[in-house]
Amino acid sequence: MGTRRANIILWTVVSTVLIEALTIYLRFGRGVSAIEFNKTAPLLLQIHHMFLSIPLLLVVPLVWRKPKLSGALLGIALGLIFSDLSHHFLVLPLTVGNTGWHWP
Repeated sequence: MGTRRANIILWTVVSTVLIEALTIYLRFGRGVSAIEFNKTAPLLLQIHHMFLSIPLLLVVPLVWRKPKLSGALLGIALGLIFSDLSHHFLVLPLTVGNTGWHWP
């Protein structure tokens, strides 16, 4: 398996798990409802974190000649996307009974 592909897989799995664990902690571990959280949290923490992958995806082509870096950035971007999707379509339906999909 190539360096880039291995880095993509590694960073996707690790970042998905870590980001989702942090999301679950922020959402449930502190005993704060989503509405309460959104009243006090900075906008950056209120948006669906999959959108945070956009800047990373824009940088990846610029560093494509560096397999470790491009693989890591692409993996982290995918981790942000997979974490957000799993949170809304797996975690929240199982814990609160709905997807909690909202804007931002």
